[in-house]
Amino acid sequence: MMDMPLTGRRCLALPVLALALLPASALAQSKPAEAWPTTVQAHYRLKFNGLDVGQLDVTASTAGKNYSVTGNGKVSVLFGAVTWTAASSVSGTIDSGTPVPASYAFDWKSKKKAGVIKMRFKDRTAAHVEVAPAPEPHPDVVPLTPSHKTGALDPVSAVLMLTKADGRPPCDRRVGIFDGKNRYDIVLTYKRLTRIAPSKAGGASEVATVCRAMYQPIAGHRDNASTKTYAANRDVEVVMRRVPGSELLIPYSVSIPTAWGTGTMVTERIDVTTQSVGRVAMTR
Repeated sequence: MMDMPLTGRRCLALPVLALALLPASALAQSKPAEAWPTTVQAHYRLKFNGLDVGQLDVTASTAGKNYSVTGNGKVSVLFGAVTWTAASSVSGTIDSGTPVPASYAFDWKSKKKAGVIKMRFKDRTAAHVEVAPAPEPHPDVVPLTPSHKTGALDPVSAVLMLTKADGRPPCDRRVGIFDGKNRYDIVLTYKRLTRIAPSKAGGASEVATVCRAMYQPIAGHRDNASTKTYAANRDVEVVMRRVPGSELLIPYSVSIPTAWGTGTMVTERIDVTTQSVGRVAMTR
């Protein structure tokens, strides 16, 4: 990864997870395509140990059965000594309630380095993968095989499956992901209910569902202590908030405790437009 202090690397992992878990949630329903939100615009604040370190902006749109999502994140830590920006985009179609990605791109840039991952899909397989710079060879890397590139979703499209309204509880799901370098599963399980304070005086509080999010590496990763620490972390939480007047679930916040501190991502504002409900604005 990037050449920076460990604290900075753990902090920068937050927008990466956010881009992986958040953008396409606005599309994740099993209703007919015309009932899905036509646009979603979301703005999140990123914090580390309670201090503002960056932001994440997400835009999602649908047209018939086609979907597209873009996300842009920026982090600055150590009084600006370490800065990092990232952008992610995906486009594809929905087939029988299942996302079928066509293209995916993720690029990042720090003061010293930059990188990009691009994938094109054919028949639900990552048929073309471009990673720059190429991963460094390590003897403890778990080998990737062609089968790892088939049947798994890109990190953004995976959210359609993680938040799909299919009759199951919002935290009862697992999805396979291939991000261009690693094949892994993200597993959500129920943890508890929580209340979200009203954004306006006199408003009513809301009940939201807190999911535990766990990372289960399969291939492409280094089989070392760092990977095992991430996989053993049972304290990552995703709070799912329901959009008023709909069955739509939106990730309201993400919390990632580490040995170096806690990274959090919290909603500042989300604007959702649907054909049935119209425009709904949700603020912190």
